Amino acid sequence: MALRCSEFIRPKRNYPNMRPRVTFSTLACPYWSVETIVERAQTMGYDGIEWRGGESGHVNPTWSSAQRAALRQRMRDANLFSLAVTAYTAFVSDDANELAANLADLKRHLDLAADLDASFVRVFLGELTTGQTRAQVYPRIIEALQTALPHAHQVNVGIAIEHHDDFVRTADIAPILHQITDARLGAVWDIANAYSAGEAPEQGAGNLQNRISYVQLKDGVGVHENWRLTNLGAGHVPLSRAIELLQRQEYRGAYSIEWEYAWHPELDPPDNALPRALAYARTLLA
Repeated sequence: MALRCSEFIRPKRNYPNMRPRVTFSTLACPYWSVETIVERAQTMGYDGIEWRGGESGHVNPTWSSAQRAALRQRMRDANLFSLAVTAYTAFVSDDANELAANLADLKRHLDLAADLDASFVRVFLGELTTGQTRAQVYPRIIEALQTALPHAHQVNVGIAIEHHDDFVRTADIAPILHQITDARLGAVWDIANAYSAGEAPEQGAGNLQNRISYVQLKDGVGVHENWRLTNLGAGHVPLSRAIELLQRQEYRGAYSIEWEYAWHPELDPPDNALPRALAYARTLLA
């Protein structure tokens, strides 16, 4: 059997009854310190954390070795794991210097993820410019990711593509996964993102199959320009159906709550939203 991308998740700690592991993205808590995030995650009963990187993130490639070691130890002491580090990359530009800069940024985030014991770096592909098509940019995306993969192997971290922006459907990233068969490259299945673009769970599960690095959970109503986020369980996203399909495929990876409070401050604050989301997710995954 081919190796599943989710099998690169590092933690081997004891989880109650081997239940599905649930984390949350720090996009939910832009004003919390790293120390507060770890403390709240442990108190709320989460299994781990999906760290936001980049210039506005909670973790950053500019961190010293001491800072990285301190967070790694803090997570271990709390019996939590780091699922991923988000890098805000883009690989669609026809400017060689811009592509090189994004590739270098990805490698720096891979090093950071390795130092934090994170399993993946979550990457974005970028937004198309006027006149560009996905077919035109696939070759440069594939070349960039293939260039980064030896470094991913070297530091023992997976690269997980987020279907987002002009690649919002899983069908939009499937050609990349078909071309690059290296199991170190996978995808974050954001069920709600795909739903908001009109894609059914059956399509997502079929397009990604064993290339799912981890799964993000959120909810909302409407599609396309009418899409609006809701509390988990209060929207129309067919999360139960998606999880049923994952179970049929024997998915054993992690789930991450993506509460987009940093982008949508009108949403409930994390102190209220994250415990409620975890309770619903545990019920959903039971």
